Amino acid sequence: MFARLGSGFWLVAIISIVILFFNLGGIPLLDPDEPVYAETPKEMMAFDEFISPRIYGEYWYDKPPMYYWLVAASYKIFGITEFAARFPSAVLAVACTLAVYLSGRRLFNERAGMAGALVLTTSIEFFYLGKAAVTDMTLLLCLTISLLAFIEKRYYLAYLFAGLATVTKGPIGLLFPGAIVFSYILVTRNWSLMKSMKIPSGLLLYAIVALPWYVAMYSLHGSAFIDTFLGFHNLTRFTSPEHPEVVLWYYYIPVLMIGFFPWTSIMLQSMWTSLTKSRQDFSALLFLNIWAIVIFIFFTISQTKLVSYILPMYPPLAMIVGWYIDRLWIASNRQRSSSWAILLGILAIV
Repeated sequence: MFARLGSGFWLVAIISIVILFFNLGGIPLLDPDEPVYAETPKEMMAFDEFISPRIYGEYWYDKPPMYYWLVAASYKIFGITEFAARFPSAVLAVACTLAVYLSGRRLFNERAGMAGALVLTTSIEFFYLGKAAVTDMTLLLCLTISLLAFIEKRYYLAYLFAGLATVTKGPIGLLFPGAIVFSYILVTRNWSLMKSMKIPSGLLLYAIVALPWYVAMYSLHGSAFIDTFLGFHNLTRFTSPEHPEVVLWYYYIPVLMIGFFPWTSIMLQSMWTSLTKSRQDFSALLFLNIWAIVIFIFFTISQTKLVSYILPMYPPLAMIVGWYIDRLWIASNRQRSSSWAILLGILAIV
């Protein structure tokens, strides 16, 4: 089984592990977010209660529990340390990189898959959040697998991971995949696709995964949970700015330019080429572009803005850039060995 993964898989895995695990526990938890997200799993363990998140002894309805469960498991294995608090994010970041590689290999080819994975793992914002004790990487992996599964017509896998995304960060676990898929169908006018998506049984699977925690929380805390979690942390934060000083329509333009570095310089060219000069890969590339654009538009409209919110753009952008790099290599007629040498040289500089 492992032999079928190929040398590219293991090379991507090794490079990602080195980047993401280097000095993982070497610095203290950074304010304002890491200490808070590392504290809640401690209190779950202290109270021996893993349904209702707490912070400083008080019930906390900010996020669903998936990330806290992962950190609590990490604490059980490694002890309560900075390394243990960040370990789940790093593992899931490596998994996300490998998911991009495997899907890129299946959708395009080996070289494009590997290039896309290495673009992702070396992007500044991705590897920063992959080394942080925050919920973003858990959400990213679930959304990425859900949407890549849709492209590859693995629909039940898509619904399963949409459910896990909902247990990680709330309704956006279903909203984002739904909005992206619907936008793709709308643009392509391929309404017949909906007949093959197994929607009734898929939504049942989604509900089985996503709803039990929400039902349990409502039964335990009633309207306080609904009003705070759904009302404030989802609806109010979308419609009203939590940080009024950063409500700028262009906020995410510099965030993306910096966060996707060192690949920013070819990002727009890659997107344009993928939409205007691709042939056999056009359907997959169109979906990846729509995925990135929907995320960007959603958070540009949202009144509460944080740097980490657009992280779900990075996997599709990395895959588009990986496809473009492969196209450049083909056009330049370089040998495969020199292509890997150039890419590894870039990674060494980064």
